Amino acid sequence: MAGDLFIDIKGLKEVINKFKNAPKTLVREMKKAMGLSMKILREKTPAYPPKRANQKTNYIRQGILAKSLGKTMGGGNAGKPTVYSIKASGGNLTGTYGTKLNYAKYVIDEQRQAHFHKGWWWTMQQVGRQAKDRIVNVWNDFISKALK
Repeated sequence: MAGDLFIDIKGLKEVINKFKNAPKTLVREMKKAMGLSMKILREKTPAYPPKRANQKTNYIRQGILAKSLGKTMGGGNAGKPTVYSIKASGGNLTGTYGTKLNYAKYVIDEQRQAHFHKGWWWTMQQVGRQAKDRIVNVWNDFISKALK
């Protein structure tokens, strides 16, 4: 014969209420960490390289690529990048920073950079590698605080 057993656990209701908003809080805090990560990438995006001494062209730089990255030709921040988003989906969070300029891949992408830009212009992959350690630290701090 089975008997009924009733145990009232004091404080359980408070714990349930405390964690009820945990998913929202987690996403909000992850977005903060991602925002800081994106800021680091943007900070690491360098200035335009100087014109080559032997460059024989009448082309006048206008800073269009820099502006599309939210930067000045000198490397300072200026405006909003054309590609800059933080999106949460399920348990994943994606941050995207870059440019929509169709020719940018021939200037700042390692795999598609035109030969006359190689070794002169930086690439977005280099920017990512330079930012990686600081970004990892941001997420390690986030994890440490979350697990306290």
